[in-house]
Amino acid sequence: MRIQAALIIVIAQGLAGCDGWSSPPTAPSSPSATPPAAPGLVAFRDSASGFTTTDLRDAEDEIMQLSTAGELIFPATNTRLSGFRLLLNSEQGIAGNICGRPCEFVVRFGVKDGEHRAYLTIDYGHDNPGTLVDVEVANGGLVVTQTDLYPPGSPTLSGVVTEAMPAGPVPVAGVTVYRGVITGWRVAKTDKNGSYEIRGLFDGVEEVSTSMEGYETVKSNVSIKGDTRFDIQIVKR
Repeated sequence: MRIQAALIIVIAQGLAGCDGWSSPPTAPSSPSATPPAAPGLVAFRDSASGFTTTDLRDAEDEIMQLSTAGELIFPATNTRLSGFRLLLNSEQGIAGNICGRPCEFVVRFGVKDGEHRAYLTIDYGHDNPGTLVDVEVANGGLVVTQTDLYPPGSPTLSGVVTEAMPAGPVPVAGVTVYRGVITGWRVAKTDKNGSYEIRGLFDGVEEVSTSMEGYETVKSNVSIKGDTRFDIQIVKR
């Protein structure tokens, strides 16, 4: 299964820190025998597949929802945290800020066991690997931990980097392969066999480049559709 289209919306609240961080405490509502009438919920739509849902999932498959009144809702416990807002975002746009300032959740879509789902990832601005987050509520605020997991079905780009030699292509170790520009994410280095792997991509066309001291830079536009193989040949300067 492969991931559907890219991010479409970010959900923002004042959050601090990196990797594992927590929001300023916001008092959740107390569960009651008769829950208040549910407000309108925001629906998240995958433009590629048309899939629409109000359920957002974290790395542990815990379900959250966002109300039109700006509340992040945890249906399992009827917990509500206020102070969230929606920002529209383009596929490749980055709406987050650096660590220590407000960060954003980014909604991405994936497919698990044949079921389309919407997942929460995080965008720090300088660091947007597209990996899932684990979200918990503690002391009336959010505790969010970044993981190394991608939404199920995220395409992977992999291949082998070689140098042309008289006896035939020879694998080259230590070559940096990256999508677009070097930003600290979506980057891989070739191993001793010249193999590389970049995870967490989207279907579409990606510019893939190489960097290695003593070798010419190679730039190619690669069509990504599910897991994709793309071998690269480099030459010395």
